Amino acid sequence: MEQVFVDRVNSAGQGIGKVNDGRTIFIEGALPGEHVIAAVQQEKKNYIKARVERVIEANSQRREPPCKWYRSCGGCQLQHADYELQCRIKSMLTSDALRRIGGFDLDGEFPCVPSKNEWRYRNKASFPVRSRGTNGTIGFFKNGSHEIVPIDRCPVIGDRANKMYATIKYMIEHGQFCCYDEKKNTGWLRHVIIRSARDCEELLLVLVVAAKPQGEALSSLEDLYDHLKASFPELRGLVLNINSDEGNVIVGKESMLIKGEDLLTERLGRYELDYDGTSFFQANAAQASEMFEYAASLVEGQNLLELYCGVGALTVFLARKAAHIKAVEIWPSAVELAGKNGKFNEIEDLEVLEGAAEKLDLHELLNGIDCVVVDPPRTGCEKNVIEAIASSAVKRVLYVSCNPATLARDAAFLRDAGFTLDTKSLKVFDMFPQTCHVETVALLMR
Repeated sequence: MEQVFVDRVNSAGQGIGKVNDGRTIFIEGALPGEHVIAAVQQEKKNYIKARVERVIEANSQRREPPCKWYRSCGGCQLQHADYELQCRIKSMLTSDALRRIGGFDLDGEFPCVPSKNEWRYRNKASFPVRSRGTNGTIGFFKNGSHEIVPIDRCPVIGDRANKMYATIKYMIEHGQFCCYDEKKNTGWLRHVIIRSARDCEELLLVLVVAAKPQGEALSSLEDLYDHLKASFPELRGLVLNINSDEGNVIVGKESMLIKGEDLLTERLGRYELDYDGTSFFQANAAQASEMFEYAASLVEGQNLLELYCGVGALTVFLARKAAHIKAVEIWPSAVELAGKNGKFNEIEDLEVLEGAAEKLDLHELLNGIDCVVVDPPRTGCEKNVIEAIASSAVKRVLYVSCNPATLARDAAFLRDAGFTLDTKSLKVFDMFPQTCHVETVALLMR
């Protein structure tokens, strides 16, 4: 046992402090400003992992988590903090990463724009499925493991999506699917993905499976769609995604529509956008709209190159402000949808190029560009992408980040190449309440 004062929280939601011998201790369930008794779980030469045994002096904004699966499910990390404190923590995470990883000299923290909805905001949930005897189990993975926590519902997704999940869960637990065995790499159903739009007025069901169905199996899936459609008239389609590879990647490269449509339509501000079952789309539509409006306000009148554009959700916001825009995306279906979404929303002269940003001739694409917009995955930009931007004549980089650590790394590289981080324009957006995930918009200028 260790008695510890907690200084801050890291990106995994663990409280951080120091023990008497100077080692750093990471404490599950601790909040900044608290004195706690920590039960040691693992000791290393330079650090300790622990969990809260008892809170001696609590943060005044500590609360009882409303979800009964919170402490076992790995989906959320901050339900024990009230929402105001969650937003403060996300500001701290961003500032801390820029200081520690990027080496930026910063005064204070950045404002965090709160989500309009603290609960029922998430429009996508992926539920792993595993075999259990002759039946199966579904839920979320326990934190740090592949053990499934069989939850009944999730408070951050919409009510209709929760009801559909409950229906699928009943069928899985009563042997109506051949479920995947991860150790043996056998079985068929691997993940259930439920996507929604327009506050659950539209639903799309994606089953991630190990192989294509044949004959009667295909017919039974059509019957499954009809059965679900009778209870959920808002269901637009049933899609299979085929992923036969072992490993942790959820979605494979091939999909097939069983019945209905493989599309949802979401409204972001004044725009309507279609996206399919496997394309990336921001999980919190209301907050995405606000963040995209802000990002677009920073690039008015400029010639833009947007990398990692997805189905064009940010693109349409940028295009309304920009003089001209070219966009790049690797996922083929997303490329097609980005073009269609641009036309539907009356974006003229939009160029959408298919390919991985790191494999294209960026030196050619960056000719005549005033500002490059990047919205990369959590791993950040590939090194050669940042190097190409740094060696070009581009004067501005608009970086939309979902990971403060890789934002700090990439921003530091650009700083060393002659760019300045515009701290006055940097803004944090809470896209994922109850979690430690942080979205940031940052402008860098040469």
